[in-house]
Amino acid sequence: MASRLHEVCRCDRFRLRSKTSVYTSDNLLMSQNHKDVLFMKDAILELPSKLADAINYVEHHEPDGSAEAERILVESYQGAIEFLFELGTWLTYIDEDAQSTRSIIESVVKEAILQNYDRSKAITCLTDDALSDTMEWLSQMVESPTWRQTIYELAQHPRNEDCPFLSLSMPCIAVKDNLIGELTSVPLAWNTLEIFLKCVAYVLQPLLAAGETIKDSVLVHSVAFLQPRKSGHSNETSGSLNNLELFSDIDDLFTTVFQSENGLSLNEESGTTSDSVAKTLRQFLDMGCHSEHGYLILQSILQCLAARTKGYSARYLSWLLEAEASRRNRDVSRYSVYLCGARDYPESMDAMRKILRNQELVAESVEQLYASYKKEVCPPVNLLRQPIFVALLADALFASSDRLLAEQQEEYAYLYSYTAMTEETIEPTTDRRISSDSSRVEEAKQEVLKASRICRQWHNMSGSGVSLRAFRDLPALLACLNCRPVSFGVFRFVRVAFRTKRVDFEFNLDTMKPYCIVVNELAETNEHLHPALLAFVTELLASSVEGMEDLSQLECKRLLVGLLVQLLCCGYVLPVIRTMHRLFTLNRVDVSIARHFVTEVLKAAAPPYDTAFMAALHPLVTHPDISDGLKGGKDTEFVNEFLGKFSSSCDEQLQFYFLILRNITRRR
Repeated sequence: MASRLHEVCRCDRFRLRSKTSVYTSDNLLMSQNHKDVLFMKDAILELPSKLADAINYVEHHEPDGSAEAERILVESYQGAIEFLFELGTWLTYIDEDAQSTRSIIESVVKEAILQNYDRSKAITCLTDDALSDTMEWLSQMVESPTWRQTIYELAQHPRNEDCPFLSLSMPCIAVKDNLIGELTSVPLAWNTLEIFLKCVAYVLQPLLAAGETIKDSVLVHSVAFLQPRKSGHSNETSGSLNNLELFSDIDDLFTTVFQSENGLSLNEESGTTSDSVAKTLRQFLDMGCHSEHGYLILQSILQCLAARTKGYSARYLSWLLEAEASRRNRDVSRYSVYLCGARDYPESMDAMRKILRNQELVAESVEQLYASYKKEVCPPVNLLRQPIFVALLADALFASSDRLLAEQQEEYAYLYSYTAMTEETIEPTTDRRISSDSSRVEEAKQEVLKASRICRQWHNMSGSGVSLRAFRDLPALLACLNCRPVSFGVFRFVRVAFRTKRVDFEFNLDTMKPYCIVVNELAETNEHLHPALLAFVTELLASSVEGMEDLSQLECKRLLVGLLVQLLCCGYVLPVIRTMHRLFTLNRVDVSIARHFVTEVLKAAAPPYDTAFMAALHPLVTHPDISDGLKGGKDTEFVNEFLGKFSSSCDEQLQFYFLILRNITRRR
């Protein structure tokens, strides 16, 4: 290799002429800089123009420049890259599986790149002289899945968020339509408008095709845990969807909602379908919240789709995106009020925007909205249907112990009821209101006021009188839960109560029972709250109450298990079982709690069991830590019955598969 290098250095391109020069201090510095270029490891492999300039300088300013340059290049040559390629070639001949060897080598090189990538050095590939060569090998490089994945991982590192070389790589990948799906999870690619629009089209297609699956359950869960920056209750009670470790992720939420509402079993195909749609929904939310212009573009597209297509998928996606933006503390207030068709009511728009921007019920703004919606010709109801505004009203009426004036309570209850109960028909092209029905608003308002007074009284109760007063008010409160706005507000109330009343629960668990009865009634009256209730109970079950004795804490967890079983009995079967299995697998609940859950579920259920139900519950029933404790107990008969049905079901499936296999064999 050294002899070949000698020949290269002697060729016409690198022929050097010796000259005698008079050196100054500047000449010495320049000479040393160019020598440093030649002294770089494997300098012969650097950019030709850069190398030629260094050799040309040495030619004119160094005595015996030709021999000097040749000597430096030979000494600096190590041939590391050529050696790696030769070594890789030998290994592919030695190993029978050449592809696995290639994969090993690529993974090692990939790891080295990820650890040592220097964006400042990568920029040198983008000079005028090198750009054409860079585009040529970059186009070849993105053909490989390994190197594309390397680019994605580099692009997602915070230090490379505006790297020019990685930004240039994105259009090279986006040229191929079959690779757009990979860019939906790479935020750096979304900075280019053309690529962003391609990604939007890619993610919206399956979400809109999912139809009404993007419906109330997903939206209500998102808004149910939406926490305004300025709330009426203490920080102790604050928490957002992102703080729920076990059921907060939108992927898990959407997967369970999708499977339960479409009756899908636990087979591989259904899991793949729901997981794919859930992942797409998460990418959709990330893209919409990535930047302000991205949010505006996505919301504009959704508004056009909502106006021109039947169904509510686009509208639900728009609300879901707005709720997610509020959760991430993005100020999208001006777009929210502008895109709801209320441009003919500037005063109401300004009032709503002030509330959304401050995330607080500003008194003057609420009065302005109340006056506008009491008029015969009022703004469209969509102006009020802002997720953060709904959460603020629900908290003020139900989840806060702050004192409200009678006028304030009237205004809040009316706007809250109007938001939930008014039905409007809008002309898609002109945003003109065709019809409006608010006949049920007054009735709902009375229900809201009645439930609000009870919840606010419970907030201020403490001590031994809590249970007695709560049970006395319980029938009246439960009677109001059939009204959907009341059920949502009461959910926000009980979520706060289970945190703020922990001291009362510690001294007397009887004070916890009225709240459990309310949760059970919510599960029975409002199916759209099922995902939110499951997340809420899971959060409580996975946490521990500091200062509470072990026996009291165990009894408290048993009450919470009862809430899960009630939720299961109300039809939310598979998500509840999967959540308990996850809690047990992650050691977030004691084995006795998991055992209690299994026995309570088997007591509530009865044969014939659904195949999906048996497949979901069987891992818990047969777990050694659970099954050993159930042997010889009073609930053994339920367990044995379940295992017997499961065994016979498996035998039937095996017989079915055997018949299919035998028929295929006969045909052959």
